Amino acid sequence: MTAIKIENFGGLIPRASARLLPPTAATAARNAKLLSGELKGFRKPEQVADLTDRPFTVRRVFRVPDSDGDYYGDAYLAFDSLNVDVVRSPIVNDAYDRYYWAGDGPPKYNTAGRILAGLPPYLLGVPRPSQAMAVLPPAGTDFTRAYVYTFVSEFGEEGQPSDPTLATGASGTWQLTGMQTTVPNSSERRITHKNIYRTVVGQEATLYFFVAKIPLAQSTYNDSSTDDVIALNNVLESQSYAEPPVDLEGFTLMPNGYLIGWAGRRLCFSEPYRPHAWPPEYELATDFEIRGLVVYGATVVIGTASRPYLGQGVSPAAFTMTKMDAVEPCLSRRGMVATVAGAYYPSINGLVLANTEGVRVITQDILTKEEWARYNPENLFAAQLGLQYIAFNSSNFGLVFNPTEPSTKLVELDQFANVSGIETDYYTGNVQIIDQNRLWDWDPEGTERLFWRWKSKEFHFPRPLNFGAARLSFDTAENDVEAFVLSYYQAYNNERFNAGPLGTIGGHAINHESQDPGQVPGWTEPEIAMPIGGDSLYPIEFMKFQRPAVRLIVRADGRVRYDKVIYDQEMIRLPTGFKATVWQFELIGNTTVYSLQVAETGKELATV
Repeated sequence: MTAIKIENFGGLIPRASARLLPPTAATAARNAKLLSGELKGFRKPEQVADLTDRPFTVRRVFRVPDSDGDYYGDAYLAFDSLNVDVVRSPIVNDAYDRYYWAGDGPPKYNTAGRILAGLPPYLLGVPRPSQAMAVLPPAGTDFTRAYVYTFVSEFGEEGQPSDPTLATGASGTWQLTGMQTTVPNSSERRITHKNIYRTVVGQEATLYFFVAKIPLAQSTYNDSSTDDVIALNNVLESQSYAEPPVDLEGFTLMPNGYLIGWAGRRLCFSEPYRPHAWPPEYELATDFEIRGLVVYGATVVIGTASRPYLGQGVSPAAFTMTKMDAVEPCLSRRGMVATVAGAYYPSINGLVLANTEGVRVITQDILTKEEWARYNPENLFAAQLGLQYIAFNSSNFGLVFNPTEPSTKLVELDQFANVSGIETDYYTGNVQIIDQNRLWDWDPEGTERLFWRWKSKEFHFPRPLNFGAARLSFDTAENDVEAFVLSYYQAYNNERFNAGPLGTIGGHAINHESQDPGQVPGWTEPEIAMPIGGDSLYPIEFMKFQRPAVRLIVRADGRVRYDKVIYDQEMIRLPTGFKATVWQFELIGNTTVYSLQVAETGKELATV
């Protein structure tokens, strides 16, 4: 007796020959959620936000919640570039609830309230005054002072001081004039005032003490304060608080409150808890061009065009880098994701895990370098779900890699048509995809399942034989998708009906006339077309329940011998009258399959 029983369905192992795979491994696994050993599909995504009012193709989204963690509604930062990094203010109890981003031009920021109101962002950083002030002291030679002034934003952000003006005079009123009253790109900044500082005789010459705060539009000030009074004021701290580099390609936030970004080979740092200030003296350099940064724990992984680096430091001044030995270049900036185990990123040899223990290609047991190249790793854009790596390399093809599941590490995705981005929501942990300028929850509970496809290994036998009987064990209960259908398709019907004529006679469409595409704003599903006698709207009552089915395809010596849709768990009679040595089985369905049993005869099948 020869029989096969397939259960505990596995994923792909492309590096192994189709005939040498483990019995439960697959040569094709698409849209299949295999974590339980059962064969079932991922669930259809559920829309969480409509961003179709954006006049561009949305590729990155960052949700801005309110103080209770709820949705602001349309408070989403949306970008048309995959290469944008967004961080929330590291300042504790930031009264303005600011968000910072880089990767789409000069770094910018905005407040949550302004984002909600649809108001434009500001340029990050405070410029340095380009002209020094003029100082006219009282006649005399008693004191020598140096004066500087800084620009300050309405958020209390202070920039670098002007060049100092040195003067000698006597006690009395020192007249300060010629201070700058405008700043570059003033409409994109919120510079509201200036701070004036001066040196004090008897103190260190490099220390500047606060003198006065004046409006930006004011160009003069009379300083009559004595040194005894000024010496009690705050000291200027922003001497090195340069603006961020205009060519900053991206950044991320370290646990100690400072931003770390890059431009070419330069690694740049902000002052802790001062995202506007980027002292040049903190900058470091790598041997190769930086491709991306991600932080896990207190460590930043720096992906480059060659060897990766690990970086750590409680402050920018104490930051140190370690260059790893492995030559594993990062091929895709948006393919880098952080997990509790370290950073994943696509390299030339496979998917890499980089952490403090080293650099390891974690796909090497299932993929060779050549097979990995077929996934176009340089185009991957990804998100993490726990330790899972979910990525797309185009609008209609992706993959799910799960390193913790030895037999189901890799499956592919092809039930999507217009994916332009993928995110992990920082407040819920849910993965979300961007499709047609809409944000969708990945694999949510309660929606219908995607159709999946699973194809077995090639079973080779020493002698020709004929499998004449099979049985599929699967869930035959109807799927109740009423809630989803009502919220999704009924909503469409309502909008379409209200939009105007349906192009029908007596409520029925003529000559396969479609539903006038564009009548329902933002609708992306293919619009149905019905002949005379059919309803031009979606058949809601029919769609509330789905009858599960599984398509079984049997190949013998490479030839399709059986291809039918199975609706129940009765014994399946397979074709007879031939024998073959190589057998392969393919399943396509929308329900949960528990096992497939195949035997030479019906009697033998009963014992499998």
